[in-house]
Amino acid sequence: MATSNIRIKKICQWCGNEFEAQKTTTQYCCKRCAEHAYKERKRQEKKKITETLDSFTAHENKLNQLSGRDYLSVAEVAQILNVTPRAVYNLIYRGTIKAYRLSSQWAVIKRADIDAMIEARPYERKPKATALANDVNGEAITEFYTTKEIIEKFGVSNSWVFAQGKAHNIPKVYHRGKTLWSKTHCDRVFAAKPEAPKEDDWISYSDVRAEYNLTHDQLHNYVKYHGLRRKKVGKYTYILKSEIEAILRPPTLK
Repeated sequence: MATSNIRIKKICQWCGNEFEAQKTTTQYCCKRCAEHAYKERKRQEKKKITETLDSFTAHENKLNQLSGRDYLSVAEVAQILNVTPRAVYNLIYRGTIKAYRLSSQWAVIKRADIDAMIEARPYERKPKATALANDVNGEAITEFYTTKEIIEKFGVSNSWVFAQGKAHNIPKVYHRGKTLWSKTHCDRVFAAKPEAPKEDDWISYSDVRAEYNLTHDQLHNYVKYHGLRRKKVGKYTYILKSEIEAILRPPTLK
C-alpha cells in the first residue's frame, strides 16, 4: 500500500512536542508516547471505577444506618428516596407524608410513615389518551366534563369529585394530562346534591391542628391544594370533618 506524501504539523498529546503526521487522526509523535498515553488512560479509568465503588459503598452504609432508625430528618428522607429535600417538603405540604415539627428548624418523619406512604400508592398505569370509555351497555361515551367544569357547575370540591367518581364508578379517560368524566354519569351523581352540612359536620382550624398535630401553614396548604370547602364564622375558620379526614386519615396497609 502506498504511503501518503501529505505532512501535517501537529502537537503530541503526551509530550507536547511538534511533529509531522501523515493522518489527521494521529495524536502522538511516536510509539513510546502512545503507550504512555494508553497506560495513563487505563489508570484513570481504574481510578474512576474505584471512586465510584467507594461512593456507592459509602451511600449504602449510610442507608443501612438509617434503616434502623424510627425517626428521620427531611434531609435523611431525601437520601432514602433519592430526591431533593425540597421534593420531600412538597410531599409534606400536599399531605402525602406526615411530618412532625419539633421546633422552627427541626422536623422529623417516622420511618413507618414512609413505608405506609409507599405501600398505599402502588403504581397504576393510566389508560392512553386515545382510550375510549364505555357505559354498562358497552356503548361508547362521547361527552365529558373536566374536573374544573364539575367543580364550577355543581359547587363541589376537587377531592369530592374524585371521591364520588370512585364511589359511583364514573367512567373517565385521560387526555393531555386532564381527567375527563362522563357527562351523563356526572349529571346523575352530582345533580342530586347532598344535604347542606350541619353544624356538627364542621371542625375549626384549631381543632384540626390539635387533633392531627399540624401547623397553621401545613393545614392551610392541605385546604388550598385539595380545594376543601370552608366557612368563616367571626375570626374562626371551619372546614368539613369528612373532607379533612379523607386526606389525613392514615393509609390502610393491605
